[in-house]
Amino acid sequence: MTTPGTGQAPDTAEAVVSVRDLKITFPTLDGDVHAVDGLSFEVPAGGALGIVGESGSGKSATSLALMGLHRGTRARISGELLVAGTDVVTATDQQVRAMRGNDIAMVFQDPMSSLHPQYTIGNQIVEAYRTHHPGAGAAEARRRAVDALERVGIPEAARRIHSYPHEFSGGMRQRVLIAMGLVCEPKVLLADEPTTALDVTVQAQILDLLDDLRRDLGMSLILVSHDLAVVAGSVDRVLVMQKGRAVEQGDVRTVLSEPEHPYTQALLAAVPRVEVSRAQRRAQVRAERAVAAEQERAAEREHGAEPAREPEAAPAPPPAAAAPAAEAGGGEPLLRVENVRQRFRVRGGMFGAASYFYAVDDVSFELHRGETLGIVGESGSGKSTLSRMIMRLLQPTEGRVVFEGRDITRLSDRQLRPLRRDIQMIFQNPYSSLNPRLTIGDSIGTALRVQGERNGKVVRQRVQELLERVGLEPAHYNRFPHAFSGGQRQRIAIARALILRPKLVICDEPVSALDVSTQDQVLRLLAELQDDFDLTLIFVAHDLAVVRQVSDRVAVMRKGRIVEMSDGDSVYEQPRHDYTRQLLAAAPVLDPDEARRLRAERHRLRRQAGDNAGV
Repeated sequence: MTTPGTGQAPDTAEAVVSVRDLKITFPTLDGDVHAVDGLSFEVPAGGALGIVGESGSGKSATSLALMGLHRGTRARISGELLVAGTDVVTATDQQVRAMRGNDIAMVFQDPMSSLHPQYTIGNQIVEAYRTHHPGAGAAEARRRAVDALERVGIPEAARRIHSYPHEFSGGMRQRVLIAMGLVCEPKVLLADEPTTALDVTVQAQILDLLDDLRRDLGMSLILVSHDLAVVAGSVDRVLVMQKGRAVEQGDVRTVLSEPEHPYTQALLAAVPRVEVSRAQRRAQVRAERAVAAEQERAAEREHGAEPAREPEAAPAPPPAAAAPAAEAGGGEPLLRVENVRQRFRVRGGMFGAASYFYAVDDVSFELHRGETLGIVGESGSGKSTLSRMIMRLLQPTEGRVVFEGRDITRLSDRQLRPLRRDIQMIFQNPYSSLNPRLTIGDSIGTALRVQGERNGKVVRQRVQELLERVGLEPAHYNRFPHAFSGGQRQRIAIARALILRPKLVICDEPVSALDVSTQDQVLRLLAELQDDFDLTLIFVAHDLAVVRQVSDRVAVMRKGRIVEMSDGDSVYEQPRHDYTRQLLAAAPVLDPDEARRLRAERHRLRRQAGDNAGV
C-alpha cells in the first residue's frame, strides 16, 4: 500500500507499462487545464491494473496518452511513458504507429463509435491486422480475423465475419471490438469503460472474457472504470484518481477493504450494493438529511442568524393518498396494467416474408399511490417498451392501461394532453432529450406553457424555484445544456418532469451512464423528491443494486414477460425464477474473492449449459 496522495507505485520487475510523473495539460480560453498532474504507476507482464475515478479525474486522458492519441492536438505532455520499452512521449510517429496494435491495443467505451457502419466487421478486423502486418496476405488476415472472433466467443465466426455492426447486439459489438484489439496479439490490452452501457449479464460476460484472455494469452490488462465494483474481480492492483492525481493505489483487496484516502472511502460508500434493502437505504438517507439540517441550524445559531425556513414542499395530496395504498391495506390503485401486449412488424428482407414479434407479451400489474415499482431485465426484455406504453407514447396492441380508474389505452392525442400533467418521464440520456438550442429555463418551462400558463414571470419563478429544489442555481436559468455536467443535466431532466407536479413519474434508466458518486446524488435526490412531492414511481434499470435501493416491489422481465414479481427483499433474498438467480449472480460485487467465486460459478453454469446442449 502506498501513502495516499504520493502517486508512487512500488518498483516492479519486468514492467510492460511504466508511467513516471506524467503530466497532461490542455490550453483553453480560460487558462490551462491540468488533466493529469504527476501520475506514476507500473503494470507487470501478465498483470492487471484497474484505474478508477469520477468523470474529469484524468482516467481517459491517461488512456489516450498510453496510445499516443494526444498527438496532433494542443495537449502538452511531459514525463516518462514507457510501453513495452517505447517512450510514447519522445517516440517518432512511425514508432508509435508500430507500437499500437502490436504492443498495446485499446477497447473503447462505445463500440458503435469505433466500428464503421458501412464496412463488415471482417473487413475492419482484416484492415487492423494488415495495417500492422503489411506483408500478410488476404487469406492469412482473414484466418486471423476468424480466429480472433472465435476467441472472444462470437458464434459461427466464419459466417458472421460478413455481418455489419448494426446486425450485432451491444454485447456482441463489444466482443468484436475486443477481437479487433487482440488480432495482433498485443502485450497490453487497455479497456476504457468497456461495460458502462451494458446489462449486468452482458457486463459479466465481457469481464469474464477479459479475465480469461489475460490468463490464456499472458497479456497485461489495464481496466479503466468509474465503478470500483467492476474492477474488483478483474484486477490485481487498483489506482484511484482524483483531479488528475493518484490519491491511492495498491493491492485491490487492501484498497477495497481498508481504503486510506477519504476520496476512495467516498467512492466505496457511493457504490450501490445488492445486499442493501430499500428500507435500509431510505433510513440512511433520512438520517443524513436530519443530521445535515441540524448542523445547518447550529451554524446559523452560532452566527446569530435567524434559522432558515424549510423549503416549501409541493401541495400535499388528500389524506387518503398520504401513504402507499399497498401498505394501508387496499384502495383503488393509481395505475392498472391489464394483459398488455405490444407487437412489432419485422421486415423479411428483399424476398423474405415479414414477421411479427411481441416486445411486451401479456403483462399485468397494479401500482398504488406513493409506491415505487422497479422493473429490471436485460436489453430486449421489454422494459422500455412497457414504459412507453404506460406513458402512451406507444399504443398497446392488446390489453388496457387504466390510470386513476380511467381507461387511457385508446385516447387520442388531444384527449391525452391533460393527462400529460399527471404522468411524466425521465429518460436515460438527458442530453439527447434536451434541445441544445433552448436554455434550460425554456426547456423546463415549456410544459407549463403547453398546459396553458401565459404569464412569463410566473413560469420563470416556478422554474427557478424547482431548479433550486433539485440542487441547481436559479441564476442558471438562461444557460444552455452543454454548459452542464452529466449529473447536472439529469437534474435538469428531473426538474422538467416535476414542473407540472405529476402523480406518476416513469424513470427509464435515469442513472445508468453516471459516475457512482453522481448516481448516488441523483438517487438521493429522487428519494427526497418522492417524500416531498408524494410521487409514485416506476423505476426501470438493468442495475439490480440500484433497483433494490429505490423499489418497494420489483418486477423481473425477460423476453417481454414478467417472470417474477414481489416485494424487493423477497426477490433479492429468495428468488424463485432461474433467470432472477442468473441476474443476481452476474451483479458486480466489491469483494474480490466473492467476485472470483461468482465468476467460477458462471463458468460452471456455462459448461453445464454446453453439456446439456450437446446431449
